Amino acid sequence: MIQKPFKVLFICSLSFLFFSCGKNLKPNTYYSKNPKDGSLETHTGLGFELPLKYDIDIFFANGQEKPKSSFEVIEKIELSDEEPLQSKQQQNGKMLYIGNSQLKKKQLLDKLVEKAIDLGGTALMDIKYQVYTTQTSTGYSFSGTAIRYVLK
Repeated sequence: MIQKPFKVLFICSLSFLFFSCGKNLKPNTYYSKNPKDGSLETHTGLGFELPLKYDIDIFFANGQEKPKSSFEVIEKIELSDEEPLQSKQQQNGKMLYIGNSQLKKKQLLDKLVEKAIDLGGTALMDIKYQVYTTQTSTGYSFSGTAIRYVLK
């Protein structure tokens, strides 16, 4: 007799735990300071970046990760560009924005991955991103090494 109420209580608590933990992530609102006038800009989103998944393995140069399998180097790939400063980057002779946005960096990494896949690569390693700014222009360099895993 005592077992039946405990069984019901146990099943109810498990179902409550299951349904309460199954909530979806909902976008929230976060703020960032506008350097031009000191006001706050409102952004809607998660407020953090989700890790990206690609068709090939990605190994950045700043991490200590290296491919675990044996590989052969196909080719070093590099993307670079330089463009004049935009008006939104400066105010009263002072630099406000330097470099590229996260969206632009993701687009550049996508291009790097596409080039590696076109070369027959199964991974991209030693990926480096550098940005530089001069008085009149800004530029970037994005490089990595396309590799192919081999069986030995």
